Amino acid sequence: MGTDVSKKRDVVPVSIWFVLISIFLGKVCAGAASILFPVTLKSTGTLSNALIGTILSAETVSIIILSPLIGTIIGKLGVVGSVITGSLGRIAVVIPLIYTNNLYAWIAGIFIYGISSNLIGIAYQTWIGSEKLGTKRGLVMAWYLGGMSSGLALGPILLNLFGASAERALGFFIVAGLSLSSLIPVIFLLKCKPPFKGGSKPRIFFIIRNGKKVMFGSFIGGIILWGIPSFMTIYGMAAGMTQNEAAILLTMFQFGGFISGPLLSFISDKFNDRHNIVILSFFASLLCSFFLPIAIKNLYFAYCLLFVWGGAVQGVYSGCMTLLGDMFRKEDQMSASVAFTQVKAIGGLIGVTLIGLAMDWASSEGMVYVITLASIIYFTFALSQYKID
Repeated sequence: MGTDVSKKRDVVPVSIWFVLISIFLGKVCAGAASILFPVTLKSTGTLSNALIGTILSAETVSIIILSPLIGTIIGKLGVVGSVITGSLGRIAVVIPLIYTNNLYAWIAGIFIYGISSNLIGIAYQTWIGSEKLGTKRGLVMAWYLGGMSSGLALGPILLNLFGASAERALGFFIVAGLSLSSLIPVIFLLKCKPPFKGGSKPRIFFIIRNGKKVMFGSFIGGIILWGIPSFMTIYGMAAGMTQNEAAILLTMFQFGGFISGPLLSFISDKFNDRHNIVILSFFASLLCSFFLPIAIKNLYFAYCLLFVWGGAVQGVYSGCMTLLGDMFRKEDQMSASVAFTQVKAIGGLIGVTLIGLAMDWASSEGMVYVITLASIIYFTFALSQYKID
């Protein structure tokens, strides 16, 4: 009997696979948007990098505002209802942006896009975190992180494949269509009940207070994780690449994260303290930011470096998420997910704003300066946590 129960616990519910497919399709949409939004804003010829950063930071602002309310919203709408609302919200925002260059319309649009995407992300992230997966949790987390990274990598490829990078309206319709496609797996989830209930207020400060090291890693990681997708294409174009070549930089970054996901899940089990995975990943990220100005002069060297860099940043992200799963009870997983997302978004807000300002002040290398400085700050913090006997 004990053996049967054990085997039952090790089975991944069918609903989780539909969740993972929906997440993948949603991230293809996000990957396409991560290229389309900054390139479209840059193509107007009237906006500075600092102003582009301000517009794009509206997405992180929306996350910061929404996160404390997420439990109530999911409690009202339900998990599936939240996913449907978020997906339709993205479509409703993307289509009007085709026809306007108005600064305030773009800020409002990116803000609502961020709310919609975050609603979907937190709902799914908490569902997976609360599910009883037993020994299959590492496998599911690898597929979850790999699906997100591969989806983000595929988005720019689809834009280039359909020539959407040269045709503004087509690009935005592709993003809207991808958001709609992410609802197809949701049809099979309509009768599913995830193993958690919304409605309670997330204990954000409790999580931050009891997971300071993880939260600081999330904060600094947010600077890198938001900064690179927001400005890497612009950075590549400033170095003399065509728009399509520069877009592949971001594809390689996300593809590196996809490839490293299962490997990192395996390696993390070999460490007694998973904080070491985060520290080593930040070190690899620091090296990549340091060598970027050299590698960018050669197209293939640049692609290889972005591939490695994506793996390093995935190590930060997956390491922090795994630590949160280990540190807190199932009942606190929604609070942990919300706190992780909010702190990462605060880092992203600061990072995107600083990178935009730095690129106007010190040309395109301003992005390198900000990300390198952020990594050094993390190392200073990490070293301060070690006690010498």
